[in-house]
Amino acid sequence: MKFLKLNPRKNKAQAILEFAIALPVLLLLVYGLIETGRLLFIYSSVINASRQAVRWGSTSGIGPNGVPRYQDCQGIRNAAQAGDYLNAFDDNDITITYDYGISPYTAYDTCNGTTDTGVNAHTGDRVKVNITADFNALVPLVPFVSRTVTNGNPIIGTSSRTLLLTISIATQSTATQTVTSSPTFTPSLTPSRTPTASNTPTRTQTLQFTHTPSITSPATATFTRTRTPTPTNAAPTAVTGCNTVTVGLLKDTGGNLSMTINNPLSTALQISDVTVQWNHDKGHQTGSDKTLRLQSASLGGVFWTGNQNGPTYTINPVTATIPASTTSTISFSFHQTFDRWDSTESITINLSTPGCQGVVLYQNQH
Repeated sequence: MKFLKLNPRKNKAQAILEFAIALPVLLLLVYGLIETGRLLFIYSSVINASRQAVRWGSTSGIGPNGVPRYQDCQGIRNAAQAGDYLNAFDDNDITITYDYGISPYTAYDTCNGTTDTGVNAHTGDRVKVNITADFNALVPLVPFVSRTVTNGNPIIGTSSRTLLLTISIATQSTATQTVTSSPTFTPSLTPSRTPTASNTPTRTQTLQFTHTPSITSPATATFTRTRTPTPTNAAPTAVTGCNTVTVGLLKDTGGNLSMTINNPLSTALQISDVTVQWNHDKGHQTGSDKTLRLQSASLGGVFWTGNQNGPTYTINPVTATIPASTTSTISFSFHQTFDRWDSTESITINLSTPGCQGVVLYQNQH
């Protein structure tokens, strides 16, 4: 029996041929992994850059260019560029806008140039940063779709953040001590001198002259006590229970800013001063003029008129009083209707009635 002997020898260049066949697939996998990582890294960088930029712009304080941070356009862009490690975007790809923070979130202004002092944002508004970036595959063989602005499908990162520019803090007025002088009796010295000298020569029939001097002396000093009346100042009776006076929430009543005051005491309370704060630049929604100018204040009747731009104004002195044993309403009217809140509105009333000087009526909620 004969056995066939197999020859295990390989053909020449077989390994090179196999490698040549497998190399394109291997390169495709390697470059595919690289491009996938680069795409994810660019996307992550754009998202983080927009977040960092909007966080920087919403912070209160003054930026490096000497304006509030939300007006420092270049400062916001620099904060975004700090997270662009692959140079995927430049300053022209960064858009900074502002909206009112309420749906439909329509932008009312854009931050342009190095600084933009024309942007008049308010607490409650939002700053929004939008960044676009392009992605193109390094090797055309990799089947990745290019994402560019030209094609209409760039990588987009958008972040927004609410501005907190001012915070109202209620303070209580400090009572002052009045020093009253007491009048005293003042004795008055009134001297009175009454000298009387009389030389009376008497002529007689015998031609003898008799000289009889007559002098009335001495002078007398008369002390006259003058009484200065002392006025009696009767101290007014201090009112008790002033801390039971309460106020209601702020309301938009017929286009006016108003607040109710409940005074359960049997005494009408005198007001020292009233401070009001309102949405002076965006408090009116319709038309091109969004501003509100304070024109009158009333409490049972108009006690002040004027034309103040705001955002705060203190009326002092106040002639109005808070009626006793009832609920009254203090109201502030403007040159056009008040119809938009921005959460900075407040009313502060300081009382001057004895016993109530340290009581402050304050409300900033609506």
